[in-house]
Amino acid sequence: MNVSELFSLTQWINKEIERAQIPQKYHNLQSVLQNNCQPNRNFQPFETQKNDLINFLNAVPLNQLTRDQIALLEQLGIAQAIGEKGIATIEDILYKNVLDIATAAQKISQMLSNMQNGISKSNQIKSGLTGVIKEEEYEVEDEILMRVSFIGNAQMTNVTDFKKWGGIWYDIGRGIAMAHNSSPENIKIVGATKGSIVIELAVIASIATTASQIILAAFKVAEKIIEIKQKLEELKALKIGNEILEHLKAEIEKQKSEGIEEITESTIKELKLDKNSEGDKIKALDTSIKNLVNFTENGGIVDFIVPENVKNSQEGGEQNNLISNSQQIRQLQNKLLLIEHKKS
Repeated sequence: MNVSELFSLTQWINKEIERAQIPQKYHNLQSVLQNNCQPNRNFQPFETQKNDLINFLNAVPLNQLTRDQIALLEQLGIAQAIGEKGIATIEDILYKNVLDIATAAQKISQMLSNMQNGISKSNQIKSGLTGVIKEEEYEVEDEILMRVSFIGNAQMTNVTDFKKWGGIWYDIGRGIAMAHNSSPENIKIVGATKGSIVIELAVIASIATTASQIILAAFKVAEKIIEIKQKLEELKALKIGNEILEHLKAEIEKQKSEGIEEITESTIKELKLDKNSEGDKIKALDTSIKNLVNFTENGGIVDFIVPENVKNSQEGGEQNNLISNSQQIRQLQNKLLLIEHKKS
């Protein structure tokens, strides 16, 4: 995570958590629960406070954050108390585990305390960076940061993996760059991190937007495939005949093949490529799309970080599309991860 991305997160916490009064909503629920566990006090229903809190937690726009920002949000103790995670925890405390009121009040109080501590740390970071933060600068004015995370089955653990995924990402970059009358040399590596290998690429906005459109479409295809895989697993458990199972396996391949074909056709149309005179570009783009779909299917993640100066650009149409695509990608990605978690 770069410094401007960190500062942006502190601003997000201030706006979407603190000023949205989510800590106050937690306090309202905790106060009623605390009252109900006191001796000689009339029991007060807490449904109104609980629903009010859940409505606010559900509205928190987590899909505006990058994967790294969400990871830091978890370290701050805030992510666990908002969104679907926060709602699930609250419902677990109040209903599923049938805890006594005193324990429920204590657990809600702990969630609030963790959140307040996280907000306090965020405000300290924000205060320290205010006035000294400098936006990330790249060589070209409208460049976007593409953060490529090699995780899941797309991870790199040795030089053989490095060679394999390096070649694949060369083809991905080459195909999209050629479609924009550019070259893979114009996609620059500007950073890398250890642990799960993460490569940061600086690309022009048009290339980033096309990549985001392909990835978004790939996740929509993956969503259909996961649904079929779930049915396949259910039928395996029921020991259904091999003929039906083979049919579903064939359907998975069909959905993937048709999905890639549809993505390719829509991208060709979007970029106004001529099939008669620009066959080399289309062939390279087709390879790029297949590889990008394969990368995301194997668990790889591509995140897009749009600098503030680009967000505020007068020519914001393409940037707006990129931001919207990025948010939808994160939303679908979280949904698919949740499905896979439940399945496991």
